[in-house]
Order: sequence, then structure tokens, then C-alpha cells
Amino acid sequence: MKTKKLLGIFFLFLCTITLVSCGDDEKQEIYSLSFEKGYYERPLLGAKNIPVRGGNRDYTVTVQNTDVLSIDIDLSSPIDMGNLVVKPKQKGETTITVKDNVTNETVDLKIKIVDSYLNLKVAHPAQVPYTGGENLFFINNSDRDFYLFDEKMEKKECTGNYQFLIKNSTCYMILNFDKELNDKRTYEYNISNTSERMFTLIEILLGIDWNMKADLINRSTRSASPVTMNAVDTETNIIQYFVAGSNDIPENILD
Repeated sequence: MKTKKLLGIFFLFLCTITLVSCGDDEKQEIYSLSFEKGYYERPLLGAKNIPVRGGNRDYTVTVQNTDVLSIDIDLSSPIDMGNLVVKPKQKGETTITVKDNVTNETVDLKIKIVDSYLNLKVAHPAQVPYTGGENLFFINNSDRDFYLFDEKMEKKECTGNYQFLIKNSTCYMILNFDKELNDKRTYEYNISNTSERMFTLIEILLGIDWNMKADLINRSTRSASPVTMNAVDTETNIIQYFVAGSNDIPENILD
């Protein structure tokens, strides 16, 4: 009887050692530092975080040119490897070095800060000269450029410049294409009956000063979701709906 008791204690001891050993193995699991890619572009306003694909949630970041941007580390989520919070300061390009303090690995990332932009998706039903699912990107630069991309985010030849203005107490968006589309290059839209939040996005991201905005915007659309633009073609009176998107403009397009 005494022998059986001793054997039971012995096996219990072995099981305890095994469980502790397994726990230690889990705690000691180490991940190699990695990112999705080595080059990123981020706009001056509305820059998205850069996720850490592999790492151990203990990082130090060194920015080569602190005049261009700064980086914060976000470990607020317990289920990922952390994120690099990009804080742009001016247009330009710099390299950051990320060090994993657990493994002492380092990874260099090149980050380019480009002009701010607004992404508008062409909503269904699409009207001339668009097709459903296309993306317009309005760039906040001196030339007021815009680019048109298809559903697969392939750049189309349809580019040009834009204007947002107020005439006779009416808000307009004017798109001047570089080439003729459906026998004309300029499309003028009355956008007065548009979501208030859309006007705010245009003001913030593109730097458009909406004089008299408060008197012109249809307040009934202030809580509209998604954020929409009702664009009435002033020539045909056909309405084209655009929706504020969250797509990044493909890299190597902007200076």
C-alpha cells in the first residue's frame, strides 16, 4: 500500500514537471522580425499604421530624417505583433530602422510621405464617363491633379485636374480630363446636395475653403452613412453618386 502511494506521488511529480516544462516552452517562443514589404508611402494627412508581421512586441525605432516623420509604437492590441504609427511632418523620404529588443534583429524600412489625397469610389449605377467600382484620387497639390483607377486599382489613362468652387450660392465640382471621354473633356457637377461629412473631408484633405458652407449644405444629409457625394451633371442632369473610400493610391504614382 505504501509502495503504491509512493508510486502515485512519483507520477504526480513527473506530470507537474512536464506541465511546467510545457509552460516554459510556450513562454520562450520567439518570432523573427518581419514586415509585409520594405517600402511604404503615406500621405501627409490620414496616414495609416504599418503593421509588424512578425516580432516580439518589444521594439525600438530610429528615424534617419526626423524632419520628414516620427514613429510611435502601438501595442494596444493583445492579439497582434504591434503597429508602427506613422506621424508625417512634411513631404519627403527617409529610412527607419526597427529593432526587436528580444532577438536584437533589425529591419530597415523606407517610407515616403506624399501629398494628401481624397479617394472617391464610383457607386452603382455608374454614369458616363465612369464604370462601377472605379476609384478617383484627388491630390492636394498645386496642380490639383486627379487620377482614375479601375476596380483592380490599375491606373487608367483618364487623368486631369479638378476644381471645387461656389457659384451663385451653388457648390460645384469640375473635372477637366486630359483627353476626351464620351466626346467631351470637362464634366461639371452640382454637388450642393451632398453629405456634410463629404464637404468636411474635401475641406480637410484637399484644403478647400468652403466659404458660406454652412448656408449651402443640405443639413438633412449630415448623418448619412456611407459618406456620399451627389454629383448632378449640369449638362445632362444625370446624377452620379460617389462614396468616400479608404483605399491607398498605388505606390510610385505621386512625387
